[in-house]
Amino acid sequence: MYAVQVDILSLKPRKNPKTGKTYGSNAAAWWGYQFRTPFKTGAAKREVTTIYEVIEDKDGAVYAVPDYQFTYSATGNYKGPLTASCIPAEGYIPDCYAQVSWTSTYKYAPDYNIPCVNGHQQFTGYAYPGMLTKHPTGTEDYSIRGKFVVPANLHIGNIGVAPKYKPDAAVNSIPPLQTGGNMDDRRIGQGATMYFPVEVAGALLTMGDAHIAQGDSEFDGTGIETSITGKFRITLHKKDSLPKIVKNLSFPLLENANEYVVHGYAYSAYLKQLATPGDVFAKGASLDKAFEGVYKSARDWLMTSWDLTEDQAITLITVACDFNVHQVVGGNWGMGVSIPKYVFDLKDKKRYKPAVVCGSSTPL
Repeated sequence: MYAVQVDILSLKPRKNPKTGKTYGSNAAAWWGYQFRTPFKTGAAKREVTTIYEVIEDKDGAVYAVPDYQFTYSATGNYKGPLTASCIPAEGYIPDCYAQVSWTSTYKYAPDYNIPCVNGHQQFTGYAYPGMLTKHPTGTEDYSIRGKFVVPANLHIGNIGVAPKYKPDAAVNSIPPLQTGGNMDDRRIGQGATMYFPVEVAGALLTMGDAHIAQGDSEFDGTGIETSITGKFRITLHKKDSLPKIVKNLSFPLLENANEYVVHGYAYSAYLKQLATPGDVFAKGASLDKAFEGVYKSARDWLMTSWDLTEDQAITLITVACDFNVHQVVGGNWGMGVSIPKYVFDLKDKKRYKPAVVCGSSTPL
């Protein structure tokens, strides 16, 4: 097998070239966990977007302050119409090592088709996250200003390589899986190294979904979504020169200066595990299954990479490692096991501190 290593060398907020400012948005959306429980105030459940301004002090501190919120009760409340040129109906991904074709049916969500007419599409509502349109003015609430500040923890929410699947079928980019993807782990920031198992020719590494900050679980559906400029180093490890920590790798592995983080999901290989992959949105919404999945991955990795027996791995996981809930919103819920490096250095007796330094994935 092969493995791709991605070293995250730097991440910086991307400023608007006209204003010199950076903003981000946190959408408390219908797929967030809060929609699984009754709201305490208001007559109905609601989706609220909070706009944050990103501040960079002269001393180098980076943080976000809430600017205002706006509310909408349904995606149809978004103002339109918005007219855009149609994307080609079919083609090939450019500059790819492997010839990868794609087709578009102009279907953006269940029962939401935007046909191409005379080379243009007309969007009358908010068809999909990330679409540029006008928010419903008149609902702005500025009372959130000055109530709290959020230290920055710049990280990449979606990063990974392509999974092996049917050659003529697309793979949904929302649920994460054994080759990475929409992991939403706040530890994947500057100073982190990610390892991914390669399943297809060319690996097809992609990344995006950048966040200024996010807590464990990505509770309401998103982090502070924004644009980030990054610098990365990409290394391909071939099967005859694989480092021991990535031999037989079957999950995304994070490494930083002080710890390893094993990633696992309710259905890590859901494309193979489920007869209908789309069922992962219902069946994968389980912390019990995510806990079981990440435990098995951590146990197996400790046995393979560190020559522990199963019983030795179990006791080490119990007494020295932390389980983290990375996200409960991506269909295939994800968790991680943080394994401190010092446990393998018998001369290092310092106490492990799992708190993360803002702006990086490095523990204090």
